[in-house]
Amino acid sequence: MFASIYIYRVPRENVEAFLRIQRQAAEIYREYGALDDETFGPVNLAAKYGCVAFASGLALAEGEDVLIGISRFRDEAHHAEVMKQVDTDPRINELYDEVAALLDVGRIVRGEFERVV
Repeated sequence: MFASIYIYRVPRENVEAFLRIQRQAAEIYREYGALDDETFGPVNLAAKYGCVAFASGLALAEGEDVLIGISRFRDEAHHAEVMKQVDTDPRINELYDEVAALLDVGRIVRGEFERVV
């Protein structure tokens, strides 16, 4: 399993618009073969079990919520195959522009991960 993981800091007043965009983007990802594309919203970000509170390491601004996006693929080659198509779809570029109007895209944290356990 291979995943792209995104951490978004979204102004609370823009969360609903952001989720609308995420739903549209998820459809595009799945259309091109992604196994799944999900967005998770916060429920409990408090410190527990001796761990640091999730949001404390993210420098959230006042009035921001943290959301997590996970796109899943079979493996790295499948990821490359899907993303080649997604990245050239004009709908994704339009959605990116909409996201950029809602939040600071320079503060999005992104990484690619491979299942190890």
